[in-house]
Amino acid sequence: MRRQSQADYRDIHRKIERSVVVGADETGENLNGKLHWMWTFQNELATYIFQHPSRGKAAIDSRFPQGLPESILVSDRHSSYFNMNTGGHQICLAHLLRELIYLDELDPVQNWSSEMLELLRDSIHQRKNHQLAEIDVGKIKKRFRKLMEQDLSTLDKKFQSLQKSLIKHECHLFQFLEHAGVPYDNNASERSIRPLKVKQKVSGMFKSDQGADAFCRLHSIVETAKKNRQDPFLAMIAVAENIAQ
Repeated sequence: MRRQSQADYRDIHRKIERSVVVGADETGENLNGKLHWMWTFQNELATYIFQHPSRGKAAIDSRFPQGLPESILVSDRHSSYFNMNTGGHQICLAHLLRELIYLDELDPVQNWSSEMLELLRDSIHQRKNHQLAEIDVGKIKKRFRKLMEQDLSTLDKKFQSLQKSLIKHECHLFQFLEHAGVPYDNNASERSIRPLKVKQKVSGMFKSDQGADAFCRLHSIVETAKKNRQDPFLAMIAVAENIAQ
């Protein structure tokens, strides 16, 4: 079945390569006692999943050697995504909000994390309630830079680490305010990854590369069918009919 699903799998891959916006995420998997990684690259109409022994650039290059030069990539701050050739990046703000809430609880006396929380929540609120042309992105970025200029040396190192990371990724924070179709979070990719973790918990592991690859291909076909309002069972029947031919 892995061989018979190859054509549909390639077609999904092409749809991702041509997408204006792509979300990406990865999660660990147990392959016969060894740590491998399941990767997902997805958009509104397609989900492409593959597995690889690396969590680094080698894994991405194995499927997207030219990167995604026409796509804005939505992801967390995992460094491998920023080594890709892309049309731009949007960092998942949901991840940042959780990290800032943690820092707020870690040191409730300081106000840097709460002000950063307010800034991100305000930017999300404006995106939800206004047209892009109506949003003063320059004002938001000015507020951001002011927070980045604050001296956090007296606070826990976690504050300094996050500030340093945000300074590095300044141009990746507010793409969603400047480009229609770019989300402010990566929840769709996380939802794409969740069934893979459930499968891992139920079965414990994959026994071979061939089995893991087959699962990735079939799961990609099923999830893509769902996104296109197609019956995933019929999509599997189509693959099975190819086997019988």
